[in-house]
Amino acid sequence: MTFVVRIAFGLLLAVSQTFAQAGETLRIGGTGSALGTMQLLGEAFVQRHAGVDSINVLPSLGSPGGLKALDAGVVDVAVTSRPLREHERRPDQQVFEYGRSPFGLVTSRTDVHRLSARQVADMLSGRVPTWPDGQKVRVVLRPVTDGDNRYFGEMAPEIAEALEIAHRRPGMIVAATDQDAADEAERQPGSLATNTVALLRAEGRRLTMIALDDAAPTPQALADGSYRFYKPYFIVTRNDAPTMIQDFVAFVRSDEARAILEANGHLVGD
Repeated sequence: MTFVVRIAFGLLLAVSQTFAQAGETLRIGGTGSALGTMQLLGEAFVQRHAGVDSINVLPSLGSPGGLKALDAGVVDVAVTSRPLREHERRPDQQVFEYGRSPFGLVTSRTDVHRLSARQVADMLSGRVPTWPDGQKVRVVLRPVTDGDNRYFGEMAPEIAEALEIAHRRPGMIVAATDQDAADEAERQPGSLATNTVALLRAEGRRLTMIALDDAAPTPQALADGSYRFYKPYFIVTRNDAPTMIQDFVAFVRSDEARAILEANGHLVGD
């Protein structure tokens, strides 16, 4: 663990202990695009659980960071946007997928609703630097090592090729987290970025999801197979977690939580 990461975890642990001293607190952390939904689920849970005083959703740690925070006791619940890797699995943990949300293109423009994969690739590479009306395309990238960069490249071979070019272009905007990417996409006129329906809805973002080659990024389209790109979301807890945490996990599986998830851009399995 790097020096900077050790400092960050130290600060998070201090914050966590402060909340714990104030009363029974549900602490959640992990992948950024799940945090808005976790806040909504946590608030609904707190209202119905007399033993819990508050919820503390930590700033984005990413999937690996959320798992490390769970191991360190900084959070009670970790959320990830991918299955756990072999080295991340623990025999004393339980993991379950609570929903999937479409992953796709977003823009600050309100009049763009569809792009072809070829158009996206041309914008990424700089071959086509403007929208049809002449406004400059402002691409918001994610780090090369980030899962969202891989998800983006998997949308089409030409997009994957153009992403490699985009990361070599000087002066490109690179957002470290899901929230940073949404912030930049909102801030930049004529932006072209990626994110999930879950983040946009749960956080009330002023961004438009864009269909790719006429496939709409909606939970309904995921369900019928007409749209293929999504992030799966997992909750990870310890087997020996206190009753409060076990109750929260049970709540996430409830019909009330399902309604919250579906209202905020998730496809929930049976």
